[in-house]
Amino acid sequence: MAPTAALRSLRRRATGAVASRSALARQLSFRLRWSSTRRTDPLSEWGFERGTAVDRHLIEEFLHEHRDLVHGRVLEVKEDLYASVLGAARVEVLDIDPANPLATIVGDLCDRDTLPEQEFDAAVVTQTLQLVPDPVAALANLLAALRPGGAALVTVPSLSRLAGDQDRWRWTALGFRELVARAGGDAEVRARGNLLACRAFLLGAAVEELPAGVLDGDDPAYPLLVTAVVRRPAVGGGPTGR
Repeated sequence: MAPTAALRSLRRRATGAVASRSALARQLSFRLRWSSTRRTDPLSEWGFERGTAVDRHLIEEFLHEHRDLVHGRVLEVKEDLYASVLGAARVEVLDIDPANPLATIVGDLCDRDTLPEQEFDAAVVTQTLQLVPDPVAALANLLAALRPGGAALVTVPSLSRLAGDQDRWRWTALGFRELVARAGGDAEVRARGNLLACRAFLLGAAVEELPAGVLDGDDPAYPLLVTAVVRRPAVGGGPTGR
């Protein structure tokens, strides 16, 4: 027998009430953890389980600010998460893992033979360089793979929980600017985040749980991550770090 309109209405109200109580419980849990000085366990691993991860919010803001640089043939690591959305006509996916079915280029970013030279108009490399043993070589290889005038949109962590047993590095804005210079490139580097962003990210909170405006301002003394537009010169000798 089909449910009556009254029964359907009752079910909708009940479902809404359960969802409301669940959201309230999650918010109460967040507030208790946020104010506690004793709890050492996070709410979640990265924040994805609860909504939008804090670092990803800042990363995506950076990428969309520079989406005009993403066009033509674009390189991305692991999967085509952002390149197509930002405007790439063709995306090549790089991964060191041959088991990744999305990878069109399999190899080590630190190996100079992994990437073809001067083949890409842009690259999107988010939260990757902390995992490689030689970030200078990785940056130099990225630069060499760009066509003259091309740019790599790069993000790296300043503060983060460890992302597995290959996680090696953290950078300040100054440190990353010097790293790019050693690889033979030029970069527009910026520290992103503030004290509350750092605290929320380490806690595993989601953006949706934070008060409005908390993530709007950057405090260079408390960076969560560093963003960089790394450019290959339009003319001249190109990268020298290889």
